[in-house]
Amino acid sequence: MLSFHQDDEHAWFARLECGHRRHIRHRPPLSSYPWIDDEAGRAAKIGASIECERCARRELPSDAHVYRTTDVFDERTLPAGLRRDHRTRSGVWGRVEVLEGRLRLVMPVLGVDEALGAGDHTILPPEIEHHVEPLGAVRMRVAFLRVGAEPGRA
Repeated sequence: MLSFHQDDEHAWFARLECGHRRHIRHRPPLSSYPWIDDEAGRAAKIGASIECERCARRELPSDAHVYRTTDVFDERTLPAGLRRDHRTRSGVWGRVEVLEGRLRLVMPVLGVDEALGAGDHTILPPEIEHHVEPLGAVRMRVAFLRVGAEPGRA
């Protein structure tokens, strides 16, 4: 969690490192977060890890923007690092884009094992372990996205 804020209805939400917002409500027995109504309790949670359902659904934050794109790789030039389990950094999203052919994407923690074809893309949430495998001839690239000020803007 990066910070806490209140919405227009005075309900608390957390701004998460991934770029999403998550409402946090103390409503026993459905949810038990008694610390949310206490300033010291909220302050103690800054920097703590919290699950993000939107990341689990691979939903990009609405204000994510591309800041870098890899070269186009084929089945011969696809780096070994992309073929074995790896992760993006905190706050960094990936978008795998298949330009030609087919590619397998595996994200064990999310239960994802899918084949992507030409014209398909898929989203990689920050810090989620994944790898790709060419399924024959393929051309693909990865776009990296983050939330915040766009390059060149304050």
